[in-house]
Amino acid sequence: MAIRKDANTLTAAERAEFVAAVRELKAEGIYDQFVLRHANAIMNAIHRAPAFLPWHRRFIFDLELELQRVSGNPNLGIPYWNWPSGGANASMWNDDLLGGDGDAGGVVRTGPFRAGEWTVINASGLPAGPLMRAFGQSGLPALSTQADIDQIMAVIPYDVSPWNTSSNPSFRNQLEGWIGPDLHNRGHVWVGGSMLPMTSPNDPVFYMNHCMVDKIWHDWQVRFPNQGYLPASGGPFGQNLNDPMDSTPSGQVGSRPIDVLDSVALGIQYDDAIVQPPPLPPPVIVVGAAPTPADIGAPGETDIFQFEVSAFGPHTMFTTGPSDTFMTLFGPNDPTAEVASNDDGGENFNAQINRNLSAGTYQLRVRLFSPNTTGNYAIGVRSDGGPVPTIPELVVDGGSIDASISAANESDLYRFQITAQDTYTIQTTGTTDTFLSLHGPNNQTPEMASNDDGGISSNAQLRLELGPGEYFARVRHFSPLGIGSYSIRVTRG
Repeated sequence: MAIRKDANTLTAAERAEFVAAVRELKAEGIYDQFVLRHANAIMNAIHRAPAFLPWHRRFIFDLELELQRVSGNPNLGIPYWNWPSGGANASMWNDDLLGGDGDAGGVVRTGPFRAGEWTVINASGLPAGPLMRAFGQSGLPALSTQADIDQIMAVIPYDVSPWNTSSNPSFRNQLEGWIGPDLHNRGHVWVGGSMLPMTSPNDPVFYMNHCMVDKIWHDWQVRFPNQGYLPASGGPFGQNLNDPMDSTPSGQVGSRPIDVLDSVALGIQYDDAIVQPPPLPPPVIVVGAAPTPADIGAPGETDIFQFEVSAFGPHTMFTTGPSDTFMTLFGPNDPTAEVASNDDGGENFNAQINRNLSAGTYQLRVRLFSPNTTGNYAIGVRSDGGPVPTIPELVVDGGSIDASISAANESDLYRFQITAQDTYTIQTTGTTDTFLSLHGPNNQTPEMASNDDGGISSNAQLRLELGPGEYFARVRHFSPLGIGSYSIRVTRG
């Protein structure tokens, strides 16, 4: 596990290893790719907004993996810049690590990233001269103090509407530096020079600055384990819990805020940070039992519950009580896969989700609609009474099922089981112009693929590789007003 240490405490060997790895990434062109990833991202998508912290956590995590690769050391961690002890005379600015301040013209002439040894690039990827620094000359002559850090460590919730530089109270906004004592922004401005524009990752201290930011967020998460990321939904696209973040490629972990909230799961550890204990399992809701009392005791809290579905069927998840609740459903068997969410679907301002659910484990996240309020509620799950609607089952390599679209806007749903990974074909036959979509695995909601006329004549056909699990095929007429008969079949190969 990578242990991220105070840059001023690194041994000579650790300094040499870090510098050599950074220089090797520069020689490979990988380092400059990270500069461009930051420089060409949408400014207000990765700064001045809720995704600021998860975006940069993922960004420095990706660089850390590259440093580990070129060094051959899977435990190499990016050092953090401990601002209270990181002034111009700190050892991190010595020649064996970062080098020091710029000269009278701002050019860095000491250390491994000095002029002649290190060239920065512009937002187009072209060489743009030497690394520049101007310590304390850009309007902020002093770095953040421990008192500054302690002040923002008490702020909750994570963020609030309007989700920008005016958000208050907002831990994210204070840590970023738009209100309050100014932490992250101060680091950039104090160094000055190459740390000021969007190409600021040109200076390796960028990563140490953001490592310190991430450490403070990590410590805050340990202190307030029920303070979830906000907005869960309803904010600008790219800022919600399950939105893909701008300019974040596919990688070892996902590209959504929810994918990087758990430092321990990412294998990140700080040398003097509070150890984050293993998360306790969420309280279990018994389907059909009396609603479970619960309480949002602090602004911004999120409660998490778990329940089991033993067999496919219609279920209702609901809250009761005086609070304006917001509920999100995840699963099955994946606490990061959002199925549905609801605000006022129940009585008064209570939340309610009605859904056909496959067998598996589900999670419910409940918060109050306003992150500034507190209140109590009760939560329950019931399996709706009456006969469970039967979904016709297709047998792989079995016979076709004959059916028909008998009314406008009608669609038919089928289920089938895959036991071995292979290529499978789902197709319709007949004289009707069918449209076919495939959903799964183990969930009717996510659409995997769709087709209109891939089969014979106006029939639909999908041929794709599927792993083990339960899948759902939905058939409708291509025209919303069309009707007609058809047959459907699933075959292997």
